[in-house]
Amino acid sequence: MPHNSFSAVGFGYLSSTYRVYSVLVVLEERRLLMKFITMLSLLLLTSPAIGELTGEDLRTIIREEIEASEKRTREYIDLKIDAVNSRIDGLDKSLSARIDAVNTRIDAVNTRIDAVNTRIDGVDKRLGDMRLMMIGFIGVVAAIVAVPQIIIAYRDRDWKQTRAEIQKLREKVEALQNVPS
Repeated sequence: MPHNSFSAVGFGYLSSTYRVYSVLVVLEERRLLMKFITMLSLLLLTSPAIGELTGEDLRTIIREEIEASEKRTREYIDLKIDAVNSRIDGLDKSLSARIDAVNTRIDAVNTRIDAVNTRIDGVDKRLGDMRLMMIGFIGVVAAIVAVPQIIIAYRDRDWKQTRAEIQKLREKVEALQNVPS
């Protein structure tokens, strides 16, 4: 019987083995009981004839009855063992089929998961691209806003210097105009 790594099959096998053992124990008890009943019936039913039978005759009769009883018991045990083994084989095949079906479902789920992972990778790439585009866009907007401000600040500085120079020149001109000639 093939052993499968699937735990339910292993426990089922152990349980079936225990059942076979239990059946064998019960059959052994029955066999001993049958021996006892056979011996007792031989002694009780043949008690008037005991005087005519020798000890060897009694042993032969008892041995024949015991052998016949043991043969019937062995045949019965063999039939029960064959029935249990066929049930175990049937359960093993059934479980193997179920395991195969579960494995097929797992493969289908893995295929779906792979497809979802592929989609997620695509979305992640697009989000990364969008993040880079946003950074670039923010850089462009910052340049659009900052460059004119820098130019205005530079011009203001130049205008302040130019105004300061113009103011100095006006003061000189006024000073020269106020000076009597």
